[in-house]
Amino acid sequence: MQTEAQEEGDKLVLHYHDVVIRQSVSCNLSRSLIALIDCLNEQDLDTLAPGQWLNDTMIEFHMEFLERTFVPKDAKYLFLRPGMVHLITYAEGDVMQLEPALPPQMDQYEAIFIPINDGNPHKAYSGTHWSIMVYVRAVSSFYYYDTLKFNNLRDGELSSKRIQPLLKLKKPTQFIPSSTPQQINGSDCGVSVISIIDYTLHQLLKSRDKKDQVHYDKIMILKSKDMSTPKQVRDNINGMIKRLQQRCKTSCSSSSSSSTTTSSSSLNK
Repeated sequence: MQTEAQEEGDKLVLHYHDVVIRQSVSCNLSRSLIALIDCLNEQDLDTLAPGQWLNDTMIEFHMEFLERTFVPKDAKYLFLRPGMVHLITYAEGDVMQLEPALPPQMDQYEAIFIPINDGNPHKAYSGTHWSIMVYVRAVSSFYYYDTLKFNNLRDGELSSKRIQPLLKLKKPTQFIPSSTPQQINGSDCGVSVISIIDYTLHQLLKSRDKKDQVHYDKIMILKSKDMSTPKQVRDNINGMIKRLQQRCKTSCSSSSSSSTTTSSSSLNK
């Protein structure tokens, strides 16, 4: 399916699972690198520059990368995409009616990472600030992190209440506003969210084999030293994209050589 941006000639940079980054040459990667839900264009990539506000698609790309390369297959961790969180939070009526459109068996996940945005309830992609909430099933708790003085606290609380029925819990959940290192400008909320996702994911994975002994209120505490700097996050994502792009080029080259060889063999028969 083409988007308006594709029709206008944006370049394909990379095709990675549920995310496409456009540049001049497309390529066929192995099955493990193919899927399409959303598109990253050059304007999206520009949000990685210092001082720029990270948009939805870059956060989705990072989540996709973690799912495919970092999280063990037997770990039941869910990364809800920003658009899905918006739908759950603001759709009218009973949230259970949305189940067919949501990831199956949400009640079975050990942890759910939930990006929060202060956007207009009636307009997607309209917010100005990101925060992050992590649901931990073992303690029925939503840990809420905000790098701008709990700017999105009410949005986080609303999202947690809307998500609760989908989790089919037998006991009430806790919403825990967690102390969070604060950003020093108005543009680093998105990269801070990525840093927090990385750290809390690491903490949860590290504790998987000793669940009965884990004090989640301790391991989910976040301090400044635990977070990557905004520059580190931006550089890491840029580097990630370049490495995947190189894999794409290598795959393209191999596919092209294979195709040429096959064609030549056919002509010689």
